[in-house]
Amino acid sequence: MKYFKYFIIFLLILILVSFIFDSQIEKLFFKPQITVIQKLEQGKADKNFEIVLENLEIIWSIVFLNENEVLITERPGRVKIFDLKDKKLIKEFQILEVKHIGEGGLLGTTLHPNFKENNFIYFYYTTVKNGNLINRVERYILKDYSLIKNKIILDDIPANRFHNGGRIKFGPDGYLYVTTGDAGDSQNSQNINSLAGKILRIKDDGSIPKDNPFKNLVYAYGIRNSQGIAWDNEGNLWSIDHGRSGIQTGLDEINLIQKGKNYGWPVIQGDERREGMESPVVHSGLDITWAPADLIHYNNSLFFTGLRGEGLYQYDLVNKKLRVYFFQKFGRLRAITLGPDGYFYVSTSNRDGRGYPREGDDKIIKINPEIFFDFVNYNLEGKDYKLLVADESLEWERGLMFARKMQTNSDYIQTNRENKFDGMIFIFPDKQIRSFWNKNTFVDLDVYWLEDDKIVGKDFLPSIEKTKEIYTLISPAPVNKVIEIIK
Repeated sequence: MKYFKYFIIFLLILILVSFIFDSQIEKLFFKPQITVIQKLEQGKADKNFEIVLENLEIIWSIVFLNENEVLITERPGRVKIFDLKDKKLIKEFQILEVKHIGEGGLLGTTLHPNFKENNFIYFYYTTVKNGNLINRVERYILKDYSLIKNKIILDDIPANRFHNGGRIKFGPDGYLYVTTGDAGDSQNSQNINSLAGKILRIKDDGSIPKDNPFKNLVYAYGIRNSQGIAWDNEGNLWSIDHGRSGIQTGLDEINLIQKGKNYGWPVIQGDERREGMESPVVHSGLDITWAPADLIHYNNSLFFTGLRGEGLYQYDLVNKKLRVYFFQKFGRLRAITLGPDGYFYVSTSNRDGRGYPREGDDKIIKINPEIFFDFVNYNLEGKDYKLLVADESLEWERGLMFARKMQTNSDYIQTNRENKFDGMIFIFPDKQIRSFWNKNTFVDLDVYWLEDDKIVGKDFLPSIEKTKEIYTLISPAPVNKVIEIIK
């Protein structure tokens, strides 16, 4: 009985201390896990970045209107247009219907592919309708720095304080893709008649494409809370998704999305398998939480931001490797986009109620993407190109690599695509030497410059580097087609 009294006193002191030092305890037990030495490679990037905007609040989307002007959304309902050259606010709007509650508010934004002609801009936001919380996609007209309501494109998406999804982008097929969360009810994700827990596909006016798999707006289902989608150069759709939360965290996902497929939530997670359901291409594991927030494709890699994961993540689609950069340097990261100047623009999200705001938060950070790759400069036919240094056997085994020089002119906005190129360089190693490949072999390379499937230049790289440092290029070529051309 005597010791029981001391135990009760000790317990009361512990509870009191926990209230006083709540934030410190939360940091200790709920900070992003970095038990990643065996699962992730810590990135090298700690330079070549610049803070371009600051003192913002929960930036959810970053959209370039032209080479110098950028539009951002803040979750409390604000739309802001900045001149990045002068770092000056041009115009600010408030969307009054927005209900900022929990994870809900003003979320995703995208421009119509023909924005220069029709001035259409789309917003995804949380609002109240007939006393109920819902999410909505609405189209506005943005012209001469005026924002005018045009049309509700999609209404009555289930909403909650948590799991609202919210990313919207036009795909290469010209349709609008919308990610929605399960709105706190995981059973929504398996119900193909519910708009929650899905990737939706709609026409630019809100109507249903004829080839949608279920004859409704649903394109893929079994999603928990996706906030990022992107297309690679072959037109494949990728998404990121939040895994389980609460005491059991982890199992965040990268998925290759296909029409009509079921991505398993809440029935399967991680490496689990079930007939008729798709497992992720890669996941964070049981002990690591990314809390992925936005996604782009760049140079055969997927780049996504981490909220609780507090970093910028790169998943190399060729070598199947995952790396994290700027870990805990800026805190929670949310939006990411590729600017017309070829740089990444990334936002912090330290004022969202789950972060620890730092001086100047929230910020937009401009990052040189070249720091994520090893390049050498190479001149061919009077043109300068950046060649990626390949040190992975998987790259070499593909046999054929090519680089495509990015254009950064105003055509970027018109095409609404992440990468625009003016041609290709192919490096084609000698087959006989390649078959005896090992890390100590020296290899000669023939380099072909092609335009419109015609060889217009040829050069030779002498064997000055070991094979593991061979100068191959950014993306895998369609091998059969290229071999046929070279023959």
